[in-house]
Amino acid sequence: MAAIHLLAVAPTFVKGILAIVCALILFVGSVYVLVSAVFGLRMGYLVIAVSFFAWMIIFTSIWAFGAPGTLKNVGPRGTEAHWQVFAASTAPGHTLFPESVKYPGPPWHTPPQNDPQAASIPTVTTAFQVYLAAQAQSILHARGQGDVIIDPTMFVIEDVKFATAADGTHLAAATGFLNSGGPGVTLYAYHDTGNVPIWSWLFFFGSIIGFLIHLPFLDRAEKSRKAILTGGVAPAWYGPA
Repeated sequence: MAAIHLLAVAPTFVKGILAIVCALILFVGSVYVLVSAVFGLRMGYLVIAVSFFAWMIIFTSIWAFGAPGTLKNVGPRGTEAHWQVFAASTAPGHTLFPESVKYPGPPWHTPPQNDPQAASIPTVTTAFQVYLAAQAQSILHARGQGDVIIDPTMFVIEDVKFATAADGTHLAAATGFLNSGGPGVTLYAYHDTGNVPIWSWLFFFGSIIGFLIHLPFLDRAEKSRKAILTGGVAPAWYGPA
C-alpha cells in the first residue's frame, strides 16, 4: 500500500520513467527470455539489440522526417517556440538589448489588429503573467508562506509593445501590476524559436549508433555459431542457457 501511495504522489516525470522501464522489462525482456532459450544469453541479447535498434531507426525516422499522412515531430518534442522573459524592473532600464531603455517610445510599437504580430499579444501577456506569479510565489516561499497559491490572472498586463533588436531578435515589453494595486513593473521578453525536433534527431542518431555498435558482434557470433553447426567444436555445456 505504501508503494502505491508513493507512486500516486510521484511527479509525472518519475511516473513516465517508471512506465518506460516497466515497458522495456515486459515487452523487450519477455522476448529476450524466449530468444535466449534458443540462441543462448549472449547471442540472444545481440539478436534482440540489433532488432530493437533497427526498429527504432524506422520509428524515429518517422518522427524526424514524417511520412505520407504523418506529420514530423510527432514523437518527443523539445522546447516549443515561446516568449522568454529576460528582465523586469520598476522603470525602463538597461538590458542585453539597447532598445530596452527606449520603451515605450520608438522603436517600440503596438501592432494594428490586422497585423500578424497582433496575434502574439495574448501569448506575451500570458508569459508576463506567469513570470510575475512565479516571482511572487518565490517571495512568499522565502517568507514561509509557500502554501499560498498565486494565480497568474491576478496580474494585469498593459501597453504590450514589440520591437526588433539590431541582431534581428524579436522583443516584447509591457507594464504589469497586481490587479488589487501596487507599483507597475516593466517587463521584457525575447522570442525563443525553441528546438522542437531535438529529441527526434537524438533518438534517430542514437538508434543508428546502437545498431552499428551491435551489428558486428552479432555477425561474429553468427559466424561462430555457423562454424559449430558445420563441423566446428562446440563450447563446453554448463547447463540450460
